[in-house]
Amino acid sequence: MFTSQSGNTAGGDIVGGSQTKTVNNVFVAQSPLAKLYEKFRVANAEQPYAAQISEQLQHYCSVDTDGDVRGLEDKLKAANRQDLLRAASVLKESATKVIMKWQTSGVAQDILTFILGQLYSAFLLNVTPAIEEGRSRVEVDELINEKVIKPAADMLGDNDLMLTPADILGLLFFLGGNCHVRWDKC
Repeated sequence: MFTSQSGNTAGGDIVGGSQTKTVNNVFVAQSPLAKLYEKFRVANAEQPYAAQISEQLQHYCSVDTDGDVRGLEDKLKAANRQDLLRAASVLKESATKVIMKWQTSGVAQDILTFILGQLYSAFLLNVTPAIEEGRSRVEVDELINEKVIKPAADMLGDNDLMLTPADILGLLFFLGGNCHVRWDKC
């Protein structure tokens, strides 16, 4: 009845009866940001110096003169957010430095453009309507955190640029300073 297995050697399992193995292979499609990270890793070693900022990133770096041309400080004051002036200024400056740090990498510029585009779209579709409806600051801040900052942080994946949620908030203030978003009604 019992099988002796003494002295057996094998390159795998030795089983004296039935063996069942379950293998689950789960393949997840790569996100656009993950693909950019892959390009970034390769390009960091191979890419020659890029002397200019990409056209799409330049759009976010330039002041949008078609709409609200107030600076970040004026926008925050108009929205009764004076308590954020110092932090917003520091975070915006930090965001500017991040963009400047990666200005020579075309792929890093694409990553930053992707993030800025996500922040802009999420703010425009979720936060701006709440501001226009006259929602409270607490409600607006919650929307900014839940619908703008957290989703952007979550989408970072491998996060090769090492961006923190504070960096993402800085990028949002950067967009505000360049007239792409605002915290008060039109």
